[in-house]
Amino acid sequence: MIERQDDTQLRIVIADDHVIFRVGLRLALEAHDTVGSIVEAGCFDELLALSEMSAPDVLILDLQMPGLAMPDGLKMLRRRFEKTPILILSASTDADDMILCLGAGAQGYVTKASDISILFKAIHMVRAGGIYVPADIVAERSQGIGVPSPTESSAIPRLTRRQAQVLDLVLEGHANKEIAYRLDMSEGTVKTHLASVMRLYNVNNRVQLLRQVERIGFRH
Repeated sequence: MIERQDDTQLRIVIADDHVIFRVGLRLALEAHDTVGSIVEAGCFDELLALSEMSAPDVLILDLQMPGLAMPDGLKMLRRRFEKTPILILSASTDADDMILCLGAGAQGYVTKASDISILFKAIHMVRAGGIYVPADIVAERSQGIGVPSPTESSAIPRLTRRQAQVLDLVLEGHANKEIAYRLDMSEGTVKTHLASVMRLYNVNNRVQLLRQVERIGFRH
């Protein structure tokens, strides 16, 4: 399996079958001095072949690439690029597509209509161990969260103020270290609060938590 090498600059793989878009994205990324090298793939087979190279810092993946069947193809990439966060760059703004990708192993989801600064924010977030999701998609899908209907309210866990603050930042995709900084608490305390929230929602990881909160909401 591929191994990561030390490098101070970002090593990125772009996987997209649209040549003009792929080249334009590469040029936009290369304009930033934090980017060291970029490798391109135009189809799923080319991308699989790249899994033998030294592990890149991030894999930027288009969902519509030839040969990529969802969700099995993404799960295969997750196994082959086991040390590399996968960031989906898609034309779709459908929350179901986003949740499907996160469930299959992606660490982030960005729409192709996003500004390059948003893409860099997502890149750095997933590289730091966080999960990036577009706030507009989450907001649109989660309308009414926190204002449950009478039939649902009994099923929604009641969170403490601190648990709710941690959950808010988790839903924004922040890593535990950044949450600790923002809330002025230790990373261990963040992990404790997050573990309590997951236990209340009867889930085992962040992706499951996102799905459950999106389904039933939260209150405090």
